[in-house]
Amino acid sequence: MGLSGGFGRLRRSRVGLALTLVAVLAAVALVLVLALRSKPAPVARAEPSPSPSRSVPSPSPSPLPALPNTFSYISLQPGDCFDSPAFTRTLDRLAKRSCTAPHDAEVTQLVALPGGLADYPAILQKAVELCSPLDAAAYKKQSIKQLQYYELYPSFAEYQGGRHTVTCALSGGSYQGAPKLTAPLAR
Repeated sequence: MGLSGGFGRLRRSRVGLALTLVAVLAAVALVLVLALRSKPAPVARAEPSPSPSRSVPSPSPSPLPALPNTFSYISLQPGDCFDSPAFTRTLDRLAKRSCTAPHDAEVTQLVALPGGLADYPAILQKAVELCSPLDAAAYKKQSIKQLQYYELYPSFAEYQGGRHTVTCALSGGSYQGAPKLTAPLAR
């Protein structure tokens, strides 16, 4: 009895060890899946050059230092189409595109941020507040209804340096791999 009881305990301890190992591996896999799924996409924070005929302040002529999640400055105007690193993995900066070729977004309007914003969250909130009604008006004219609002706005350092323009746009989605637009937006 003592010998057979020992084998039974040994078998139970091996089964218990195997079940514990499986449970630990499942927990690690679950943590990895959740961590990878919750990784935020980079947010585009760039600012276009205002046209000379607008009363929007001009950007400072000196180049700004590279900032995290800030893409290279390019000049965009209403009706310009572009690809953004926020949507296109192969890009590290904004790129103008033809509106008749696949592209991530199209500019609907340029607006100026007011002076006196105290921090980055205030810039983001004001950019969304200013662009939402403009993008909503542009959205209503579209036959495609899978569009999303998209804003390009300056980082806090750029804002302090004099860049106050926000680019309002409509995009095919607000994530990497989102559907591309393939034609100009209806005006």
